[in-house]
Amino acid sequence: MGRPADATSHTIRLGSGRPFAHCTEAKPGGGPIQTVGPSQVARSPAMTTILLSGVGALGGWALELLARSSGVDRIVTVKRNPWPGVALPTLASIGAVFQGHTKRFEHHQIDLNDVSALARLLAEVKPDVVLHSATVRSPRRLMNATVDPGIRSVLSQATFGMWLPWHLLPAARLTEAVAGSGIETKVVNASFPDVVNPAIWAHHGHGPVAGAGNVEVCAAQVLRYLVDVDGNDPADVEVSLVGSHALLGYGPTAGVPYHLQVLVGGRDVTGVYSLDAMLEWPEPIQWSKVDVFSLFAASAVKNALALVAAEPVQTHVTGPNGLPGGYPALVEEGEVVLDLPDGLSSDAAVDINRRAARWDGIDHIDSDGTVVYTDLARGAMAELGYHEDSVRFGDLALQADRLSDLYERLTTLEGNYA
Repeated sequence: MGRPADATSHTIRLGSGRPFAHCTEAKPGGGPIQTVGPSQVARSPAMTTILLSGVGALGGWALELLARSSGVDRIVTVKRNPWPGVALPTLASIGAVFQGHTKRFEHHQIDLNDVSALARLLAEVKPDVVLHSATVRSPRRLMNATVDPGIRSVLSQATFGMWLPWHLLPAARLTEAVAGSGIETKVVNASFPDVVNPAIWAHHGHGPVAGAGNVEVCAAQVLRYLVDVDGNDPADVEVSLVGSHALLGYGPTAGVPYHLQVLVGGRDVTGVYSLDAMLEWPEPIQWSKVDVFSLFAASAVKNALALVAAEPVQTHVTGPNGLPGGYPALVEEGEVVLDLPDGLSSDAAVDINRRAARWDGIDHIDSDGTVVYTDLARGAMAELGYHEDSVRFGDLALQADRLSDLYERLTTLEGNYA
């Protein structure tokens, strides 16, 4: 893709003088501003590229973390709307210098709904990994609003699963674009991966190889407890946790299924510890009320970098290769393989997370990717005025629009939002 007419190109150089940020922008009065990547600059065969699909609250944090991380040479951002002010890649490119990094940054303004355009961009950029965090919108305004207790109770019964179309639609469009691009790349999806990833794999037969957050956060909390409270050397601790978005959101006390094994120095000490206590240390966290984007971005970046790492990475991964929930896993040579404890089969682990999905209002996922709600969630959604019994790929855009209408109505009802 060449530079647009009426445009000037500039390369920012700092420190050693290596070019690390490049963009093209329209001249004043020469038409609308466009920010595109420097396709005319040859890419080194050894250059590792990560593309960020979405640079919002979570994607913005991921951008900053990647800018300061080893293991990636080129960061490409994709965003639908123009930057309201200074472009975030510009700030990240300058700030990364303080940690000694001078990577190449590129930005493309593109609508993820334009699958053909996105496919062409992917074919041009050829990212090693796509870190996807885009959603239609976020329900957090309503989650944190002062809402009538009766409505809040119904929303709780509808669960987070009600907002699934907002998360699934952009991820589905990205999956179509990857298939149309003709390239091989790995996708890390940070948008409700416990449900989005298996739905996409069921519908398309391929999709994101990893997610982010959720059980990965729970496993990190367990490790912190064992290190900070009991003084264990982290190198001696091995945590294996099978769990879900619901485990993070509701906790073990709600009855959410999970499987935990804790080894310290090779000795099984699982029975010594309470998962409830470890997940509430050093303080209980009401996740719906907390800005979790930096935390979840760190998890997504960890998985993205593991996929391009030269050495194997033992970790936890959410939604690996279309499985529901999260698991202990080994990431090696761009592949994610379950790394379950002895005595726990893969079928048993998957069954734990399929059952846990009911706490998020998900009864099951059909073979075509249709996500079917539980009776309780469906009834609560109907009480709110949203009449859907499932999330269907053919109706995703329509369902996302209906959710937006409901969201606006609930957040503007007199006395229900403050």
